[in-house]
Amino acid sequence: MKKPISNEIAAMQSVKLNNITVGRDAITLNVSFNDPEKFAEDYKTIKKIASDKANGKTVKIECYSPNISLQKIWEENAFAVAEAMELHTYSKIPIALEEMKKKHRLKNATSYMDEQNVYIYLNDGKGPYYAVLPREREVSRNG
Repeated sequence: MKKPISNEIAAMQSVKLNNITVGRDAITLNVSFNDPEKFAEDYKTIKKIASDKANGKTVKIECYSPNISLQKIWEENAFAVAEAMELHTYSKIPIALEEMKKKHRLKNATSYMDEQNVYIYLNDGKGPYYAVLPREREVSRNG
């Protein structure tokens, strides 16, 4: 299962597969994205590649973003984005990111949305930070 997934993702020019972990119920892929313009498209392609070969297992994709300072900025300022998503006021997301960009003097702070996810890209001039936020949260039920 790992090799076919690895081979297909290796053929993609704007991503790098760092690691695949195959568990009993899930496959986790740790991926570095290199092109903010293709980020959402690449994410969806990777998800499809892995899902097609997962034999029914859940596919999780981790966006590898080594920029610790951007990760901290995101964690400290993500409330406005989380609130917009919770209230389904998605038009507020670009506004929140623009405020984050100005406040922290970021080079880029952009988002893209499709039916499933909101894709976040931040860059402080030293490196990128990527995040994918599901539009619909999975509901876990007891019993």
